[in-house]
Amino acid sequence: MGKLSVFNFLTLNGNFKNADGDIRWHKHGEEEGEFSKEGAGSGSILLFGRKTYELMASYWPTPMAAQNDPIVAEGMNRSRKIVFSRTMKNADWNNTVIIKENVVEEITQLKQKENSGLTILGSGSIVSLCAEHGLIDEYQIMIDPVLIGGGRQFCGSIGQQLDLKLTSTRTFKSGVVLLCYQPNNQ
Repeated sequence: MGKLSVFNFLTLNGNFKNADGDIRWHKHGEEEGEFSKEGAGSGSILLFGRKTYELMASYWPTPMAAQNDPIVAEGMNRSRKIVFSRTMKNADWNNTVIIKENVVEEITQLKQKENSGLTILGSGSIVSLCAEHGLIDEYQIMIDPVLIGGGRQFCGSIGQQLDLKLTSTRTFKSGVVLLCYQPNNQ
């Protein structure tokens, strides 16, 4: 059975992007780069909402990504990818499948039939929907030492309390802290 993880980075005040959708505030030093390389080699199936997919697809398959971060670019490009979108007609990034309907049912089926991990990157609306339905097995959250105004809050639309237990932490030299949580019912 596949384990569904969320990986996201947030500001100290809980935003995962600014009002313009920009994420350049995220501190990504050498240590964070090494952590990204570990994740890129995990073999996890990557899950996205349309906006995050478009952001990732505009960078990772490019020569610039291959030059700046070849290991992560290779992992991102090699990975199986699923984008949940009612409006996308096609996906040009290799190994990508579009799912238009029934997000909860599709992710439930993926968890049951896949032996590899499933990782949601960014994609706040998909994260909120999965959290609401108890589908997320682990939350990996990088907290950046920055405050921004007018951003979009992580899981801002969840309609219930979800209690989590801390399973591990990691502190980076940049001041970024990785916090890993599991739902209390696991």
